[in-house]
Amino acid sequence: MEVTSAYLYVVNTLPKILESMQKAQVPQKFTHAFLLALGHKSTNDRAFINVWKGLGFLDANSVPTESYKEFRDKGRAKSVLARQIRVAYRGLFEVDENAQNLSLESVKDKLATLTGKDEAVLRKMAQTFKALRKEADFAVSAPTKKEVNASDAAEVVVESPALDQVAPHAQGLAFSHTIYINLPATRDVAVYDAIFKSLREHLL
Repeated sequence: MEVTSAYLYVVNTLPKILESMQKAQVPQKFTHAFLLALGHKSTNDRAFINVWKGLGFLDANSVPTESYKEFRDKGRAKSVLARQIRVAYRGLFEVDENAQNLSLESVKDKLATLTGKDEAVLRKMAQTFKALRKEADFAVSAPTKKEVNASDAAEVVVESPALDQVAPHAQGLAFSHTIYINLPATRDVAVYDAIFKSLREHLL
């Protein structure tokens, strides 16, 4: 069952990030620099980019999708967010079709079953889900199976980095890198072996 495992380190800045994002033009790429330009300077806020990818508002290269553009329409924003939440957390909604109404602890427990993540990560994931839910309008009908398959978030499941990589109490600077690999569609196992061998030699 599929759920995005991207999460926010702090959730209280989410409404302000969404508001400033709606006021700005659609960027070519939603980068850390763009987030800084919007006025969000905390390193904790950088996790928003992964969460936005997990929801399908950005692609793997941080390029805004059509859903991003839809979300900028304030009249539709809350319903668009609800749609993307349903898709990005489809596994959660499969076990409870009204998952948006679950308590924080219930969300965490269900995510534990679905993902097997540790306690600290599960709490952040649950808090992120609840924070997103507050900004969304679930009064609209759930998306159809066809809409789910066509959604920008249908195949986007983004992992957040470990908590201690940008922890607020960390000394000095901490950097993390996320590498995305587009694997070719092939049944030749040798192709994949060669790719991962190269990764081991040059990146690991």
